Amino acid sequence: MEICQGDEKIIEKLFNYLVDNFPRLEFKVKVKLKELLPEPENKWLKSFWKNNSHADISVFRHGKLVCIIEPGGWYHAKDKKQKVRDTKKDKICQENGVNVLRFFNNVVENDLENIKFRRLVKKYAYGTW
Repeated sequence: MEICQGDEKIIEKLFNYLVDNFPRLEFKVKVKLKELLPEPENKWLKSFWKNNSHADISVFRHGKLVCIIEPGGWYHAKDKKQKVRDTKKDKICQENGVNVLRFFNNVVENDLENIKFRRLVKKYAYGTW
């Protein structure tokens, strides 16, 4: 898996945007899943959870984890191993009622000020579908 150093800058830019634009929510960067969510019963998910898997950005409302935000590069769509890891993370979150918002890095680079992006974050963080 190839992770660009630019990914760290993307996460930092997104984190700063979220903190500035959603003051009622709390955000944390790179928190391990085992610190956020209980251990899954499924063996397929358990080993992934125990490893150093993390949420890029964790979103909390009233102290409760409601969403994780996962910007990503091309490898999230092309790399088979990365797809499996993403699927495992999604299943663990789904089992715990936590939304997962995924999008490509270019959204952070180009569309943060777009009202549609702001609405999307609200839907995932506040559950207003």
